[in-house]
Amino acid sequence: MNNAKRAFTLIELLVVIAIIAILAAILFPVFAQAKTAAKKTSSLSNIKQQALGAVLYAGDSDDVFPDQNRDANGFPFWTAGSENPCGTDNDPVTGGCRLGFQSPEAHQNWGRGIYPYVKSLDLFKSSAQKDSSSNPWSYSNFPSAGNSSYAFNGVMLGKSQTQVSAIAEVVLLQGKINTGREALVQPTQFSASFTTGAFTGSGPACNGIDINWMGNTYDKGDVYGFADGHAKFFKRTAIKFRNFGVSSDVDCFRGQCGTTAPNTSSLTEPTGDTNYWFTYGYCDVSAL
Repeated sequence: MNNAKRAFTLIELLVVIAIIAILAAILFPVFAQAKTAAKKTSSLSNIKQQALGAVLYAGDSDDVFPDQNRDANGFPFWTAGSENPCGTDNDPVTGGCRLGFQSPEAHQNWGRGIYPYVKSLDLFKSSAQKDSSSNPWSYSNFPSAGNSSYAFNGVMLGKSQTQVSAIAEVVLLQGKINTGREALVQPTQFSASFTTGAFTGSGPACNGIDINWMGNTYDKGDVYGFADGHAKFFKRTAIKFRNFGVSSDVDCFRGQCGTTAPNTSSLTEPTGDTNYWFTYGYCDVSAL
């Protein structure tokens, strides 16, 4: 009786290795897509609860959405939590507020406003990369600090729900590609008159509508929360200027959408390093 053990031949071993390599090539991209889909779903849940929190806030505040600290002209600052210095709550390493937007010494902001309605600081954070810079707006590692991966639509700050003519179509919150300690506002409302580029007149104006580090967390798209409380994932190019409350044509200083474009035009695909700060328009949410 022959008890000799039979070993794999070199050909058999190579065949097995080739099969494993083929399976890995097929499955690894699927696993990556599944992981991205899970992160997107988690972020969608986060922004849905934030949008509902803002709606509940309005219900307790005479129908008015959260507001942000305003300057002497009555226009909201676009950041809160990165004040430098921040008094007794100053971060000894980066400056700014150690507790970010949750700091009692931070300016009034939307994050601190809706926190009592969501009751979780983790809901303000997505899988977006933490901002590790040594600047006041970077991610805060201090316990109970307010960090956020989302930005509030500055056009909607302090607005009454009844002022909005298309409440289910107006973006209230959008995702951004990094997480820092600020309650960020984007676009920003900046003037009661608008005399620049192709526009001259009076009315609420806003800028910074089309910026490539907003709405670009997941494959050139992101999650969006709307003023009626619903939320959905969109590719950036599926969002219109009108969705941010732009009631006029848009003035594009850098030509990414021509000289001017109607408010029904889509945002640009977020490619390259260009930050499209210079997109301006009238932002009257009662005239959409």
